[in-house]
Amino acid sequence: MPKVKVEYLEEKRNEILNAAFRVCNRKPAYDVTMSDIVSETGMSQGGVYKYFNNIDLVLAALIDKANLQGNYFEQIDKIMKSGNSPEIILKDLFLASEQYFSDMLISYNKILFELSTFFAYSPERCEQINKNVTTSSTFGYLTQCAAEIIITETEKGYFLPVIPIKDILAFIVASFDGIIRDVTITKCYFGRGTTETDIEFDEKKLIQCLYLSTMTLLGKTQNDEKR
Repeated sequence: MPKVKVEYLEEKRNEILNAAFRVCNRKPAYDVTMSDIVSETGMSQGGVYKYFNNIDLVLAALIDKANLQGNYFEQIDKIMKSGNSPEIILKDLFLASEQYFSDMLISYNKILFELSTFFAYSPERCEQINKNVTTSSTFGYLTQCAAEIIITETEKGYFLPVIPIKDILAFIVASFDGIIRDVTITKCYFGRGTTETDIEFDEKKLIQCLYLSTMTLLGKTQNDEKR
């Protein structure tokens, strides 16, 4: 009996995940069932279950695909090793987050947003799904790298923060979460980019504001003092 080629197996697996992606963009990700996915693929139930035997494995695989979107980990590592000044490294990290978020808006952001909301109310399912996730969060890694630069350069005396570092880091994380939430809600659900008060939630502008706010909180740098 001839062996099934690895490429064929991967192709069928991606076909199922693409079908799951389409279903998740039509209905809440946490409400998607295996029956929905089987119906969307046009395959037999056995054909789908051969690759994924439950919905949690499908959702975990979608999270993995989202985390690997655009290979941003390589871009972040390149920024960290660039040898540029700390403020330029931070600026480039924020620009990378802006680009990543824009890419995600037209792909996985709705799915990740719905799952994160669902996980807050169902920690058991969160644990069940995440134990099958094999990749790290791009935003998590980016925030970790930004924190590394801020902490290291503050300890060296390069940054002179106006408030405690832990508060600045909390501000960055909370701001990223808020930007992701509000932009996703307005652009993925309401079909428009403004609220009833005409406040625009544009990811590029908001992340630029976050960068400028972060630099203000980090205070003067050694470069500033030399001028």
